[in-house]
Amino acid sequence: MPRINSMIFRDTIWVAPLALLLLLRPWAGAQEAGAEAREPELKRLKSQFAENVQPLLKRYCYRCHGAKRMKSGVRLDQISLTLDDSELFLLRHVHKQLQEEAMPPEDELLPPKEEREAVLKWIEHALQEGARKVQPRNGTVRRLTVAQYHNTLHDLLGVEDRLADALPADGVSEEGFKNNKNTLLLTPQMIETYFDIADSALTIALVDESQKPRIQCFRVELGDGLNANPVAERIELNGPSLLAKEDYIVREEVPEKSFSFEPLAMQRDFRFVEGYKGNATVRQWQDFRGLYHSVFASLIGRHTGGYNYGRSSHLISEGLLLRPRSPETDTKRGPAPTFSMPVRELPATGMLQVTVEAARYEDGLQPKLAAAESGERLVVSLTSAAGVGGGKWNASAGVYQIDVVFSAPPGDDVVTAEIGSRTFSRRVKAPLPISGPGGIKIVPFLIARFSAGALPLMVGCGNGKSLKEVWITPIRQDGDPGRRFAAFENRYPQVSVHMGLRTDVGARLSPFAAPQSVKSPTVERYSFRAPVSSFASPDTEEGNVNYLAGLQEIAVRSEPTDGRQVPRVLVSAIEIEGPYYESWPPRGHQQIFFSSPNRNDAAVYAREVIERFAARAFRRPLRGGELEALHAVWHDQYSATGDFQESVRQALMVILTSPQFLYLTEESEGPGAEPLSPHELAAKLSYFLWNTTPDEHLLSLASKKKLGVSLNAEIGRMVADERFEQFTNEFVSQWLALDKFDVVNVNRGKFPRLLKETRRELRREPMHFVTHLMRKNLPLRNLLSSDFIIANDVVAGYYGLGEKGENGLSFAQMRHGGETLGGILTQAAVLSGLSNGSESNPIKRGAWLARRIIGEPPAPPPPNVPELPEGPETGGKTLRERLEQHRDKVGCAECHRKIDPWGLPLEQYDAGGLWKKGKVDARSTLPDDTEISGTSDLKRYLTEDRLDQVAFSFLRHLAIYAVGRDLTFNELEYLRKEGRRDLSGNGYRMRDCILFVAESPVFREK
Repeated sequence: MPRINSMIFRDTIWVAPLALLLLLRPWAGAQEAGAEAREPELKRLKSQFAENVQPLLKRYCYRCHGAKRMKSGVRLDQISLTLDDSELFLLRHVHKQLQEEAMPPEDELLPPKEEREAVLKWIEHALQEGARKVQPRNGTVRRLTVAQYHNTLHDLLGVEDRLADALPADGVSEEGFKNNKNTLLLTPQMIETYFDIADSALTIALVDESQKPRIQCFRVELGDGLNANPVAERIELNGPSLLAKEDYIVREEVPEKSFSFEPLAMQRDFRFVEGYKGNATVRQWQDFRGLYHSVFASLIGRHTGGYNYGRSSHLISEGLLLRPRSPETDTKRGPAPTFSMPVRELPATGMLQVTVEAARYEDGLQPKLAAAESGERLVVSLTSAAGVGGGKWNASAGVYQIDVVFSAPPGDDVVTAEIGSRTFSRRVKAPLPISGPGGIKIVPFLIARFSAGALPLMVGCGNGKSLKEVWITPIRQDGDPGRRFAAFENRYPQVSVHMGLRTDVGARLSPFAAPQSVKSPTVERYSFRAPVSSFASPDTEEGNVNYLAGLQEIAVRSEPTDGRQVPRVLVSAIEIEGPYYESWPPRGHQQIFFSSPNRNDAAVYAREVIERFAARAFRRPLRGGELEALHAVWHDQYSATGDFQESVRQALMVILTSPQFLYLTEESEGPGAEPLSPHELAAKLSYFLWNTTPDEHLLSLASKKKLGVSLNAEIGRMVADERFEQFTNEFVSQWLALDKFDVVNVNRGKFPRLLKETRRELRREPMHFVTHLMRKNLPLRNLLSSDFIIANDVVAGYYGLGEKGENGLSFAQMRHGGETLGGILTQAAVLSGLSNGSESNPIKRGAWLARRIIGEPPAPPPPNVPELPEGPETGGKTLRERLEQHRDKVGCAECHRKIDPWGLPLEQYDAGGLWKKGKVDARSTLPDDTEISGTSDLKRYLTEDRLDQVAFSFLRHLAIYAVGRDLTFNELEYLRKEGRRDLSGNGYRMRDCILFVAESPVFREK
């Protein structure tokens, strides 16, 4: 598409808004309100400072905190009573050090009590005066973060593609947040990228309504012997991974749609010079015809041995049975088992829909022990030949345990059984089989539910010529086997879809969309959608005529949780449709080119379209000639080309690359505090709690000037909305520094359970936990100490709580019943991220807790501070001894007194984030001289003795994120005092904290 005129771009988009940015800069020389009335008090403070305070500072402090020396970055010889923020923060720091008698240090000249108290009293008066000082506000401007920009494009245009990934990552502020206005820079290169992204987004969103969409759709059906008329010629795809031609059918489909479209036929004729015969390469021109050379059906791990539960996959007449894929059976082509569909031809753009037709198989649980002998046991003798034995069982309806008995050890093999119309298998390996009376060998095979009737029974084992008989024992529901089977029956397999490129060395697959629970015992459709652009393009060099070149791969798996047994998933068919459209024109196009009685009047309709879109994009009504300037862009283009839609598109490009869209702006008329306008409040609230643009309801309330009085109800609505998780994903991750868990290189030898998938689920735990606390409006103490966790089966299994819940991959509340879990201080993602991957690290954990939780951050370490010795360098010293040695170094002791005491109690958790086995010395003396003996004491101390300070720290981080900037001294004092007054009575309930911040002048004023 042609770019718009550069002069129009410059004048329309940037010049006027940049003038606005200049208006929002701090007002030079602005007279502070009330300054004259406070002048006598300032004079008195300055006089007291010169006469009584400064001499004491010279005597006791300047030697270490003066012009020649600035320990910990603190300099006291420049206090001038301007009472600006930097000076007020310095005075508060000095007050804290003097009050706690941390300064001067014991080895320096110490002031008598009356002199210390005189300085403290003067500082308190200065801080009170500073708190009364009205700081200039002058509005604010901040760029959308990359995440906010992505979400906003999605909501405005319906674009799912992750186009914003082309932007550089946002900078991180000192507090750990990515939305701070001081770190959200804009470079010329970024402006060019914004232009490219807007161009791509509009290309995706806008279509030619006069043209029918072209849609490709095909399906692969699976089943043992399903294809009665397979193709005659051989299909080659590196040999044994392919399913037999008789076991699948490939056919093109015409999907049902509510709109007209043109089916896109797949290519059926191919000519390649390089192909394969088995695993051998054949170089000769050959013609190939038919869909079976365009779509393949194969199985990763089909012949991989060692799967713990028996056959990892099994073709039956109804489809393909898949067990949960095993992390222990990774191959170069990915985890096994995985049903794989290499595909030669897929759409290059748009959304792709993969629909898996699947059912939850009526499966059996594999028991650990043989069933207890019972008078109700039925013994079925097997007529055995070549390792296969058969019989018949006249079953009554109920739950039974099936045990397979051998007269001699069967060896390491797989026992299979067909009972009625169902098929089962179990691997025989140590500790199986179990020895029984008379030298028999017993394989506890399965516990399953059977209907009444005469059931054929066929048992097989490759090394099983010693097959003897089958024991069938009814299982009581109130016994342990019965309870375990009841839990198994209530579990659901998790089906997932992956996509990537197929290469000679395997496939590189990425998740297509979130897994889905397969709950129905009858086949249902489970659809997964993702933009094609999210995956690698199958580009090949020009002239590549290899049979396997340029293949993409779509894979279907059953996802594991924590290793617990789950019923197999039955996959009967996979259907691919793309580009996928729910409607035509697509939603994004319809939102822009909406129905209007003026649609036949080009100029009027263009004005309506541009005004409506710009108001949504700018998050406010248009003003000051904006509409005229944008309409002029359309008019000039339309006059030159006569192309209505392309002319509108150029105006939309101006909108999507303008500062009004890319920046959140709060305009100010002067330095004094002013209330946000209704639309500014709507935008600020939406980007706070949804991380995206306000919806129509918020904007409607703003237009009616009712948002301010409806704030409580609106926050309740927004917290309950699914978009709230866009807030918690960003805020919690950045506040708790979970990016450290992303990059820590965990020692797999010491922590073999911390696999990639496990890390992914543990990473999600803190976000789900905080979301739960906020939606339930629970007291803040639960953040640090709760009798529950929010976990799925992966997280619960990692913590050793697999027996306590059956949630699959969904997160839900679970009682942990102990003292080693509950609250963010015991979550593995936090603790492991604050380690070196092999050992726990009390310095990292202590500094994190001091900064993020208690809100008493240590000073930055001086340069060239040595790391804590690790590995062979420890010289056999314990961690506590190494810390003491480290603290003895010059410049280390003072800071470590504020760090190590917070981290030592967390030494009870290893680098994998789990409770350490054995006794651990986790004693600590906290900075206020409180002695504790471990994590439980630490949690009690924080929730009982320091809850107000923890709450202030939480409110501070929440408010900094909410407003996207650092807070002033006055604002922090407001949070400290008013937060305690308004929230402490109810225990600082979490959603109430959100409401408090949103209603505060910190948020509501500019």
